[in-house]
Amino acid sequence: MRWPAALCAWSPPCRLPAAYLPPNSLVGAAGYLGPERIDIVGGGRSIRANVHVVGAGQGLAADEVGLSRQAFEDLALPAGAAVAIHRSPAPESRAALRAKIRGEELREDQYAELLRDIMQGRYPDSEVGAFLVAATRSLSDAEVVSLARVRASFTPSMDWNEPIVVDKHSMGGIPGSRITLIVIPIVAAHGLAIPKTSSRAITSAAGTADAMDVVARVDLSAPQLLDTVRRTRGCIAWNGRLNHSVLDDVMNSITRPLGVESNRWSVASILSKKLTAGSSHVIVDLPFGPQAKLKTRQEAVELARLFERVGRALGLTVEAHATDGSGPIGRGIGPALEVRDVLQVLDNAAGAPGDLREKALFFASRILAWDPGLGSPAQARARAEHLLATGQARAKFDAIVDAQGRRSPPIAPGLLTHVVRARGDARVGAVDFAQITEVARRAGAPQDRGAGVDLLCRQADAVKAGDALYVIHSSAAADLESAVAAASSDCGIALQYAHSHSSAADAVAHS
Repeated sequence: MRWPAALCAWSPPCRLPAAYLPPNSLVGAAGYLGPERIDIVGGGRSIRANVHVVGAGQGLAADEVGLSRQAFEDLALPAGAAVAIHRSPAPESRAALRAKIRGEELREDQYAELLRDIMQGRYPDSEVGAFLVAATRSLSDAEVVSLARVRASFTPSMDWNEPIVVDKHSMGGIPGSRITLIVIPIVAAHGLAIPKTSSRAITSAAGTADAMDVVARVDLSAPQLLDTVRRTRGCIAWNGRLNHSVLDDVMNSITRPLGVESNRWSVASILSKKLTAGSSHVIVDLPFGPQAKLKTRQEAVELARLFERVGRALGLTVEAHATDGSGPIGRGIGPALEVRDVLQVLDNAAGAPGDLREKALFFASRILAWDPGLGSPAQARARAEHLLATGQARAKFDAIVDAQGRRSPPIAPGLLTHVVRARGDARVGAVDFAQITEVARRAGAPQDRGAGVDLLCRQADAVKAGDALYVIHSSAAADLESAVAAASSDCGIALQYAHSHSSAADAVAHS
């Protein structure tokens, strides 16, 4: 049934396109509530929207329909224009959605139709949630390949016109493991193209884009990224302006509150973005450990093989490695502190974190081994070490920073500090990096780029009474106070005393 109405702009924000009807609407507002959408048609244009009934006296007449700002812009008609309203037809992909909920395997064309309807808001969140839960339980290898291809088809692909374009990805979750800022300049200094786009932190104290933002602009447009890579052979940019996924926005808004996560779905998402980025060769870091996303080596190895199988089916060369994720990498946890560690490695400083340097060299050398001119993994390793030792990697890092837009001065670690110290002589036991990350986030990281934790001890280290375990940095007194309170409750480091029980909280915070 179609009902006439007059169009007007209405301002309340909404995640999906929204239409607003008064309770006395001529179209019968109450009858439009529920999971179905409506189509609003006028002037040869149409949009699909959710329905919301507004309170009396909100400025909508009985013959008017209001639209959210985004919906009004999408319809692109002037206020007061005549439109028709009718219920949206049931999506033709509903059969595929229901089949997946039953656990059946879907074809690529079915995923294309279904995911397009989900992006267009043709399903209520409850049905999308049921679909995603089912997808986490049963996705065949063929379905992962299909999902990756379909997802890639929604975004224009970049063409670098080069035989080898390399990329790196990490499943993340390990504090301080900021090897990307070392790997990219090593690889670019060798001459391979490595256009790296990265995310900002969601639950951690820093993402790669947050760290690079300490020294350079990261919100590059596609032309700016192309120019940076043309000039320097590499970049470290934020992916929000480049291969942003509307589908991910919809999916994440539903899955995060539900705590739904699927490694197989992630493989499809990750490799689809590598396809659209124009990559030909991709290396993947899969940290495993008790507090990592992947708990065991076996889980990481199985996921590595899946990455490689799906990559081959998509025409990509993918090499994935299970790595030790049992503890933090480097000392800094938080953007500016992690960049400090990176620069120490690039400068070949005597006190540079050895674990950060070694992990970066491993992945850089594995990437360089794809260059036919090097001949062997041993030569690739020697080449990576040479580029780092001679300062060529540091020079390339500076060139990338300048090309992206140098931040001057760079963001420094926060000047407000507190030191967490051992109460007595002991040996460092387990390091709870989830708790230490929480302390860093309480201090303001990653939004406060200078906030974080400077870790001064490692598991099995011997410490004496009063020794510093770590230093909390912040730029705001209230944030520092919150971080100190969290550390006082549980500092995240278990100390094993000779004549008493171990305690993760047996430390004290001092300014």
